[in-house]
Amino acid sequence: MRSLAVIVCLILCAPAVFAQSDRGTITGTVSDPAGVVVATIDAKHVETGAEYQTTSTSTGNYTLAQLPAGTYELSVSVAGFKKYVRSGLTVLVAQTLRIDVPLEVGSATESVTVQADAPLLKTESGELSHNVTTDRLDTLPILNVSSGGVRNV
Repeated sequence: MRSLAVIVCLILCAPAVFAQSDRGTITGTVSDPAGVVVATIDAKHVETGAEYQTTSTSTGNYTLAQLPAGTYELSVSVAGFKKYVRSGLTVLVAQTLRIDVPLEVGSATESVTVQADAPLLKTESGELSHNVTTDRLDTLPILNVSSGGVRNV
């Protein structure tokens, strides 16, 4: 009877184990002044050099899912348009980063390089989140265990 309870408990807990992830997502829309275009999107992981590629849909939407957390350089290329390059994109664990790409008419040898942080507004979900560093957690009075108690008011 005890082994049956253990097996049932393991079966019920299994989805929670698989729900843990160390991946993030980059999504957005590629558009030109006249409408949307189908483009090739490349994301290069700066630390490892790994490249992830996708193609936008006919409506211009694209998604690069299951990207390892880290810093990325995003490039978008379409024939007849300037190449779009954006570096310094930081993908965090379980984060969906939205990067909309406005294309400019020009030759393939020209490129538009954007160097800016990602917007703080999350338009792809209603999620509200905040990243807290371990240094900040160590200085919180509620977690200060070094003085003998749980709280140090």
